[in-house]
Amino acid sequence: MNINTRNKIVITGLSAAALLLVGFLVSVILIFQNMSIAANGFYGRTNFLSILVSLLSELVFSITAVAILYFSFRKTTSAEIFFFIIFLITMGFDSLKAGFALLTILNVSPYYGVLLTRMVYFGRFLGTLAVLASGLFAHGAEYQRMEIYLGVAFLLSVSLSTAMPVDFTVTDRSLLYAVGNLRELGIVSVLFLSFGVFNFILYAIQNGSRDYALIGIGLALAVVGREMLFFMNSSIALIAAFVMLIGGTTLFGERTHAVHLWS
Repeated sequence: MNINTRNKIVITGLSAAALLLVGFLVSVILIFQNMSIAANGFYGRTNFLSILVSLLSELVFSITAVAILYFSFRKTTSAEIFFFIIFLITMGFDSLKAGFALLTILNVSPYYGVLLTRMVYFGRFLGTLAVLASGLFAHGAEYQRMEIYLGVAFLLSVSLSTAMPVDFTVTDRSLLYAVGNLRELGIVSVLFLSFGVFNFILYAIQNGSRDYALIGIGLALAVVGREMLFFMNSSIALIAAFVMLIGGTTLFGERTHAVHLWS
């Protein structure tokens, strides 16, 4: 994969995130227009507004961070930062929870809610595999095979999100339908995310690199923050998640910039 192709992929991802932002805003407007209905159902809880604010903040952060990293690294061949950008782009899929809430409020066919649930989990799977790929490239994977890693991650994410069972009779706390084998999927995700971070730490130990140790720490903070945003709804947890996410992304980007651009 050459730099031009990589940059086109990032621009495509940014465009998709922008469309998700438009869809989110439309969903929120329609939700508030039907708030009298929502107040009598599941979404009448007092923390629903904070969840919407969190989803909007996550999406805006994703777009902003990707744009900054794109312009900072558009001329470098860093595979690590490319897959980290993919990870940030996939966070935008969480905003589809607002669409799920709207469909539930309007009592639309569960089929569409199932579809949105699968799309959100597709984003989670792709983000997890992007973190894993970022770590593999830090530890010596060939740069010329970036498109293979990305293609495999995309196809595997589609397969997993399509094959996983979804129970449309149960809405979980993350504002989606409940999915089967969640524990097993969670264990696999934790292993992949941990392995991606561990590769940076292992490289740092083997080469005595303080920069790569900090990159690994930054990635770990960003990953934990992203997971907290997905599963937790309390205001304190959401604030802590954004602090970790912003701090981790800044540390990852700044140290990667120092390693690859010597500036």
